[in-house]
Amino acid sequence: MSKEQTDSKRAEKWTFALTVVSLIAGGTVVAGLVDRWSSSPSDDISVAASSSITMTSTPDEIPAEDVPEFSYVTPSAVYPTMIPGCASVEAPEEETFFSYILDGSDTYDDPRFPWFSSAKAAAMSDAVKQALPKDVELKFASPGNSLQFGPISAPSNTDGLPEGFSLEELASTTASGTLIRDGKIGALSLMLHSSSDPIPSCVAGSLVERRVLADQSVMDLQDTWSETNGVRTLNRSAMLYGVDGTRIQAYLNDTNNDGGPDAESSGVVPLTLDELVTLVEMPQLRITTPVPPGTAPLSPGCHGIPRDSSDVAELDRATIERLNAVLEIRWRAVPPGFPILDAGPGALTVAENDRSTACQRFLTRTGENESTLNMTITGGQPLPAEPNK
Repeated sequence: MSKEQTDSKRAEKWTFALTVVSLIAGGTVVAGLVDRWSSSPSDDISVAASSSITMTSTPDEIPAEDVPEFSYVTPSAVYPTMIPGCASVEAPEEETFFSYILDGSDTYDDPRFPWFSSAKAAAMSDAVKQALPKDVELKFASPGNSLQFGPISAPSNTDGLPEGFSLEELASTTASGTLIRDGKIGALSLMLHSSSDPIPSCVAGSLVERRVLADQSVMDLQDTWSETNGVRTLNRSAMLYGVDGTRIQAYLNDTNNDGGPDAESSGVVPLTLDELVTLVEMPQLRITTPVPPGTAPLSPGCHGIPRDSSDVAELDRATIERLNAVLEIRWRAVPPGFPILDAGPGALTVAENDRSTACQRFLTRTGENESTLNMTITGGQPLPAEPNK
């Protein structure tokens, strides 16, 4: 029997009964979660090691008994134990879950969070990309999947917040992308928000090391694995508790950032823990670090038309660069009197919802009038029918 099989057998069983009810009217989603422990032999005190999730549905959908069982397994947490950097270690606690509904709109310039802006997001995104090791490639993708920090996601008000959570803790910006190193892929995600809460105690199973940085900020590190339906994924993470209130959570695994149930694991996490620390501790990511003068805000995002693109080739970097070069040449030949654009054509990106589509979004001005122009280029489309003559 392999060590992996032994670890899985020693895992403690944790079963969930999960009911999800979707109320389409009003866009409301309500989720209820009930947990129950099952007894199984284990030599160690363990927590949340194996999960079985059953999804039930409304009467008009598939009956609950026909939905396959979903299993999720993580390593047992040993207690008592010692963790490097921790003066003391607390016993693992039962996992808790909460849900809430975002009823606001995502924006880069929310006056409630003056530390963040489109220019701040641009500066942070550039800093993260430039700090990647030289032999690590960022997979070509849409801006939203290329380590570009998105707008702030936050509730519109403080009504109905989960108990114990403040608005600032739930207002976050996220960047994600797929890294490639020596042919092995891994998904990196960074989430940043502000918080005035104290640094939590070390808890068995939640970290493998705690570091105190030069400015007395604290970094918690984790290096672990999980199994979903028997498929193992390697995970590394770093959590920064900045002295200025910055909170950064970085997660890295050995799968593609596209995710999905069919995502394959490469077996190698593309960054070491020390390299992950180097990314997270950068001063450019602190909420109190000013934006460098002259930093341009991010260009507005663009989307294609959602469709089945399985039979259409994905756009690569060379194709996007060729299209941009053609557009730049044509733009220079535009006659006088053409509407003014905030940026000239030649900055196409892959659409956020369609990897076979290139697009760019402009603001156009004609006199005192201003409007938005979306340019989309996509392949695999049939030629239009010839009009009647």
